[in-house]
Amino acid sequence: MFQSAWQQIRKSIQPTLSLDTSAPFLPELNLEHLSRLQEHKGLIGPNLRSPTGSTLAGQHRSRQQGRGMELSEIRNYQPGDDIRLMDWKVTARTRRPHTKVFLEERERPVHLIVDLSASMLFGSLRSKAEQAANIAATLGWAFSDQGDRCGGMVFNGQENRLIKPKARHKGLLPLLKSSCDLGQTITKASSRSPSGRMNQILRQMAAQKGHGSLVILISDFWSLDLSDHAALSQISRNHNLVAIHVTDPLEKELPGTSCFLTDGEQDFYYDGTRTDEQKRYRNEFNLHQEALKQSIQKARGHFIPLSTQELPADKLKQFFSKAIR
Repeated sequence: MFQSAWQQIRKSIQPTLSLDTSAPFLPELNLEHLSRLQEHKGLIGPNLRSPTGSTLAGQHRSRQQGRGMELSEIRNYQPGDDIRLMDWKVTARTRRPHTKVFLEERERPVHLIVDLSASMLFGSLRSKAEQAANIAATLGWAFSDQGDRCGGMVFNGQENRLIKPKARHKGLLPLLKSSCDLGQTITKASSRSPSGRMNQILRQMAAQKGHGSLVILISDFWSLDLSDHAALSQISRNHNLVAIHVTDPLEKELPGTSCFLTDGEQDFYYDGTRTDEQKRYRNEFNLHQEALKQSIQKARGHFIPLSTQELPADKLKQFFSKAIR
């Protein structure tokens, strides 16, 4: 029971603060700020490559038919495949529909899935919601700059907005604007995401037509039911999966003093002067992050932890460069 209560604290923990009412709400969650992150597109752009297998390497590829293009494989027909690419000889021999898969260098669809649930409001230097939007903008500008089509989905407890990937900035700008819009409703009860909410979003994402896209999840993952691997596995079968775990230092360790914590409905007393309380708090964070990492890797995805106090461009450059090597 104690562990369950502790997890509830973490999901929506908000320390009591004296707020400056003249300051803008979530100052980094606005389109002007996110647009300025274009300055980082050259910093990580050359390092961004399509994930292939277990590493991020190689050129952009898409499955299209045409003269002089390389045949990649012949596989079972999947919903959404072009019927003109059917291999009728193999289909007749196996009595199961098969299709040809060709490789051609071209723009790649990138889906940025941004979690703006109530738990993302928490943060010290900045909120996790602001950092999630910063990550989406930093990656989005870099991908767009190298010719990829960007889009994705922004969601909270009840609402989700799907933006289909489009070339240049036609998909990215609506995604960033939707992030700003939903960010302004993050304090409402409807923004609270129960366990399993992200699984619903992943199933909706997996149901989209197409193959070979890059799907990037940006969240604290408190609404992901780790016992349900089906949606993650379905996405990784058809797409390349990257999960960016947005955290805040105060989620891992609180100051060594006594304080009251609240989830918005109940108050909890935390005695930071006790070593066992500090250890229990720290262990809960480590266990959750390790379980999340194992789930992503089990689904053959890539896992990136990123704190609210880190500069997204620096951390992402390290990851993609290391993955290429």
